[in-house]
Parts: sequence; C-alpha cells; structure tokens
Amino acid sequence: MVETFEHQDDEPSIIGAAPDEHTELIPELYLRAFVDSHSTAVAVLNGFGTILYVNRAWREFDGQHGLATNPYGVGSNYLNVRRITTDTSIKESSLIADGVDKVLLGRMNEFQREYLNRNSIDRRWIRVHAGRFDLPRACRVLVTHEDVTECRQTTETRQKAAEHLQRLLDATHIFPWEADASTSSFTYVGEQAATILGYPLEEWYEADFWSQHLHPDDRQRAIATSTCYIETRNNYELEHRMIARDDRTVWLHNVVSVDREGGVPKTIRGFSIDITESKLKEAALSDLSGRLINAQEEERRRLARELHDDLNQRMALLSIEIEQLGQKVRPAALRQQLESLQCQAQEISDDIHRMSYKLHPSKLDHLGLSAAIKSLCQELSNAGQIQVQFCEHEAFANVPADITLCVFRIAQEALRNCVKHSGAKVARVTLRSDDDKFSLSVSDDGSGFDVESESMRKGLGFTSMRERLRIVNGTICVISRPSEGTKIEVSVPLKRESQVHADTQSVAFSHGLSN
Repeated sequence: MVETFEHQDDEPSIIGAAPDEHTELIPELYLRAFVDSHSTAVAVLNGFGTILYVNRAWREFDGQHGLATNPYGVGSNYLNVRRITTDTSIKESSLIADGVDKVLLGRMNEFQREYLNRNSIDRRWIRVHAGRFDLPRACRVLVTHEDVTECRQTTETRQKAAEHLQRLLDATHIFPWEADASTSSFTYVGEQAATILGYPLEEWYEADFWSQHLHPDDRQRAIATSTCYIETRNNYELEHRMIARDDRTVWLHNVVSVDREGGVPKTIRGFSIDITESKLKEAALSDLSGRLINAQEEERRRLARELHDDLNQRMALLSIEIEQLGQKVRPAALRQQLESLQCQAQEISDDIHRMSYKLHPSKLDHLGLSAAIKSLCQELSNAGQIQVQFCEHEAFANVPADITLCVFRIAQEALRNCVKHSGAKVARVTLRSDDDKFSLSVSDDGSGFDVESESMRKGLGFTSMRERLRIVNGTICVISRPSEGTKIEVSVPLKRESQVHADTQSVAFSHGLSN
C-alpha cells in the first residue's frame, strides 16, 4: 500500500487567490509549462517527495515500464514508489531513492544513476536524474526517467573499440599521429610513441622534431620523398629510420593520408609501425644469404681452379702421351685405336674446361665483366641453339667485384633459361653504366610466360637472382607474356647508402654546414 502524505505546499489553484498569492503562482505555472513541453519523462516533486504532476512523456514512459502502482504516480511519494518498484534489485532501488532523498533535503543539488530494467525482455537501460528547482516560497525537485539503452550501447561499443584499438597498438608497437602538412610539425602523437622511441610526448610537438631525429642516412631521402608525396598523393607509405633517446636505431613504416582544403595539403595523418625487429631479422637473413652465396662462389672458384689447373692439365698430358705412343706403334689398327683414345681425351679436356668456366670464368677476374659476358654470349651462339647479340654502353671501370659477380651470374642464369625454356631463336644482352647505376638487360623472342605464375614466384632461378640482388641493393623487373617473349631488367646502385651519406657529409663540411 503506497502512503499518501498531506503536505503544506500542495499544488495551488489560481481561482480565488489574493494578488500576492497570484504573483507567487506565476513561477509555478512557468515551471509546469516547461515540464509539459519537455520531451523527456519528468515528474515534479514537492519538498516531501510527493509527485505533484507529470508530463505526457512521463505518462507514456510509466505506461511502458510500469514504474508506479497507481496511474502515473501522481499523489504518491516518489521515494516509497521507488523503493518498492520491481524493475531492478532492492539494493539498486534503495540507492536511487537515497540519492533523490539527498536532493530533497538539500544535501545535493542533483543526482543521477543508470540501472538495467530487469522487467524489459530486451534489457533496457534507464537513467534517473533528480535536480532542485527553488520557487519563491517552496522548492521543487524535477525527476526525469530516460531510456538510454542505445546511447549506452553506443558508448560501450566505442569504449570497447577504443580499448581493443589500444591493446592492438600496444601489442603491435604502433602509434597514431597528426601533423601540419606545410611544416611536418606534429599536432597530435599517440602515447605509444614515448614507449617506442623514449622521448616524452611534449618533445614531439617541438618544431622540426621529426626531421631532427631522422637517421642521418635516411634524412635527405625521407624528407624529399615525404614532401613529394604530400603534394602529389592522397595516401602513401614511407619507411625510414629514427634515432631513439637511448641512441637505438628504430625502423618505422608509416601509413599516411593527406587532408586537403581547396586542393592544398593542410593536414597529414598516419600510423607509424615499429618494424625494427622484422628489419633486424631481414638483415640477419640477408647476411646469412650473402654468406651462403659467397661460400658457394668460393667453392666454385676452388673447384674451377682444381679442374683447370689439375685435372685439365693431367688430361692434356694424357693426350700428349697417347699421341707419342701412337707414333711408336707399327700396326695401323692399333694406331687408329690410340688416335681415337686421344680424341676422347681431348673431348674430356674440353668438357672439363667448359665445366670450369661455368663454375667460375677466369675472364671475369682477369678481363672484367664485359669480356666475360661477351664470351658467354659467343659460346652460346657457337653452340647453335640460339643467337645471342651483345651490346655495351659507356665504360665499366671501377665496378665493385661483388656487383661484377652478381651481374654475371644473373646474365648466366637468364641466358640459361632462354636456351632451356623459352625456345627463343634470338636473345639480346645489353650492359649500361653511369655515375651511380649499373644496368643489365636480357631479352628474347621466345614463348614468354605468366609473371604471376607459381614458377615465377618459387622458381630457384628467379629466387637466386633476387637473393643476389638483395645483397648489393639491386632491383629486378621481369616483363613477359605468353607468346610475346621475355625481358629481364636489372639495376644495381654503384654507391651504397653509407657511401652516399659520406659524400653528402663531405660536401656539407666543405661548405661549413656539417653538424
């Protein structure tokens, strides 16, 4: 049974009121008009907690959720109604009632709490809010009930998404950032940046922080590339190294988007991913690959030297001895057999010579790359299976030995593929050199193939080419289509990054610009 209290400031009536009383009623009328126009469910309580009146939204809300035991709860004490309402637990109901009571007693100006309505089959969340409203001779407390399920679900979803993103950024060593497009100065940096590079976040907002902390070998390239991409692209990726606070070198892979206003770049936003570990593994694999290839080449040199200097010489001596023996024997039949043996010995000697050349051409060491490749082309042409044209441009002086060997092996493998797989009649090998780059091109008029095929991705020949080029920082491009021939283009820089940096520092020093 809900108690109904008589109270001193029951809702007054204007009819028959004295002039002063009429004046006091005006704020109450304004309050009621305000409550009636409000879209949220509102009940007005007097100082004792009795519900004086409610608006239409309250009546609709009460009809949906059944919060009061009598229609709309008017005339009932809200605190009592709240404590016996079964839409939530007794403990939760008491907490709400106590909070509203503190507002009624003036201990709090407002109170708010959300609870799960257990009477709703679709789990609705209700927000209760109570606030004081003082009239000239009385106080009123406005209590609102609001269904905040969608808002809460959205907030929870966003919070979960934010927590998931935070965990992802922490686990994968990624930090978001934002910068001014014209100056590249950071305007926002995620807190993960401090962990990855060690600099406090406030230092990241200093002018030129990014450029000043780039690795010296990457600074010129990274700034030039970034400036170009900001002007010409809406999205781009960039890898570079930065120097951490403790002098570590950190590799970052940046995924960047550019915001423009009127076509002019204004803001760049991106994620920086710490790929140092993968770069170290890649370097270790590259070093191991280089060692294996170098070990293979050393073994080839040894075998070629033994075949040429030992076995081939012994075969030559055997051939001479057979010839001398043939001059001493009289029977013609025996002499013919010895001549036949001599021919076989000579053929074996020639085969040993060719095998020695394939293992490691002596001309490569003594005459250089151009002569070695030209000899390779002539040898294949003389074999009659394919005609190989050789063309060279510019001089090839001072080409490092590792590049010389790399380019020769690629030419050797490419021509071997022409003979073995393409069915080509004509092939062309071109060598070019300039101040900073060495180029090789091998093309044929053969059957061609699909460059996306499994054999292209996993074939040992192309894998070997890529591995050799990775050691010398070279690149390879394979252009081919079925029935349209094949063209392989190789480019190798003649200067390593360290050499370029050294040259740049030397020039800067000569102009008084060195740091």
